[in-house]
Amino acid sequence: MSADSFNEESSTAHPRPSTPTNKPQPPVPRLQTPVKLRASSPAFQPSPGKTRQLVPGGTQLKDAPVFTPRRRQQQQQQQQQQQQQQQQPVASSPTPGAAQVLTDFSRMGINSVVTAGAIASDPSDDYFMKLPQTSSHASHMQPASYFAIDENLRRALARETRATCSVDDSELPFQVHNYYSLSPLETVDIYTSGAVKQQSIKAQSISDGRHYTLDRIAGLQPGQKPELGAIDKWRQVQTPNVAHTHEAFLTHAFGDNSLVIVHDYKPLATNLASRIAEGQVPMSEAFLWSVVLQLASALSSIHVAGLAVQVLDASTVLLSPTNRVYISCGGLADVLSLHAAHSIEVAQQNDLRSIGQILRVLLNRSPDNVIAVQGQAPMVVPGRGYSPEFKELFGYLNHHVTPVVTIEDILRLAGPRVLAELDAVRRETDLLLDNLRLEMGNGRLVRLLCKMNFVTERDDGTVDSEWSETGDRYLIKLFRDYVFHAVDDDGRPVASMAHVVGNLNKLDSGSPEKVMLMSRDEKSCLVVSYSEVKRCVEDAYQELTSPTQTWR
Repeated sequence: MSADSFNEESSTAHPRPSTPTNKPQPPVPRLQTPVKLRASSPAFQPSPGKTRQLVPGGTQLKDAPVFTPRRRQQQQQQQQQQQQQQQQPVASSPTPGAAQVLTDFSRMGINSVVTAGAIASDPSDDYFMKLPQTSSHASHMQPASYFAIDENLRRALARETRATCSVDDSELPFQVHNYYSLSPLETVDIYTSGAVKQQSIKAQSISDGRHYTLDRIAGLQPGQKPELGAIDKWRQVQTPNVAHTHEAFLTHAFGDNSLVIVHDYKPLATNLASRIAEGQVPMSEAFLWSVVLQLASALSSIHVAGLAVQVLDASTVLLSPTNRVYISCGGLADVLSLHAAHSIEVAQQNDLRSIGQILRVLLNRSPDNVIAVQGQAPMVVPGRGYSPEFKELFGYLNHHVTPVVTIEDILRLAGPRVLAELDAVRRETDLLLDNLRLEMGNGRLVRLLCKMNFVTERDDGTVDSEWSETGDRYLIKLFRDYVFHAVDDDGRPVASMAHVVGNLNKLDSGSPEKVMLMSRDEKSCLVVSYSEVKRCVEDAYQELTSPTQTWR
């Protein structure tokens, strides 16, 4: 379909007829069909008066979306501005109209202050775009925030991405084994039969480009031979609350004989002991139940695999900003043979009772949970604000009420808290899926924009210079101008995300709705449907990428 054929169609199309009147309508001049459609003017400005003469029957397109270029006559532009100033009272304040609506998004800067109810701007954020909280567009139009990912989720992901990609200056070697760009995370002391100092290091893999945590045990004795093969069993453990174990190796890259165990990297997650010391842990009972249930879920998968953590405490548990709990020391005790004398049953019982010890550390933050006994060490017990079920669980895990602790008993004592934890997980899943659908739609629009820009104004020597300026390709260029180069009645650029995304969605879906396009020289007006523009984009892109097409 050529651009000339659209000129003929525009003389008969009725985008939106207005209410008929009894006044006689003046004859409508027919459009002049140019020999060739070319772009000549470098700038644009709307001229509503011109478009009213382009529809047969005397109807006006005041409600239809129209793109019109800037007038070349500077004198006429000055006259229009003088008329607007004369019509507007001096003392009255400007009435909010369409011009203000369309430019609200363009005024939003990177460091703009967020309105009430929105998250505060973070100066360290990679970017910040304030979206309208409410829609001031027509009722059938969605606000700009409808097409964007949830701002709280975007900020959380941006912080995690920044933490993942950043590399801190340190004295660590640049590369160890198959990992490079080493950056220190934290150092903790793991107390077993003796203190073991573990240094956590973030690094990027040469094999797959992903980031991992290298847990380094420094200063191994020359005669000490770690059981590196024990990692094979831990590699089979797949559970959300355990930092997955990948491999273990010995290295001298740090200047000594070091053992390195590789786990998944959890952005912004720090060990629970340091979070408690900094006072960055919630004080609610619901948080304590969540910690218990997440640790019980992780230990259930580990114990089913015939393994045991054996070094579970607050220093080997990671806590993320969203209160996700991860066991980060998988395989350490088995590789170093820290508890080789214990049977697997005894080791698993110690893991479950370690949950009670972690609860004691958490409760010890508040003086209401500490009871002073004369002549004895202070005792940690849940205070008055905790439920009887939680007090029973605390006693079950710490006071050796029964000789055997089981996951089933912990779940029985948790009762309805298990359902609350499941509800929280489902809500988080729904939020992520809803935002994933938005990003999936944005991906479609990116592919559509790529096709349009491959075709429009292509003058790189590989194709005929007239190819992008004639036929269907020129129609695509006019549509591009309508979407991205529109201006309001005052000549200011319209930077409305809702306008852009709405039109691109209609184009991608092939909507039968019609839109009016005008050439830059104002000699041709085209009334076309989104489906026709979509067909032009697909045909031009297929022609451009056809292997049988010869361009030179």
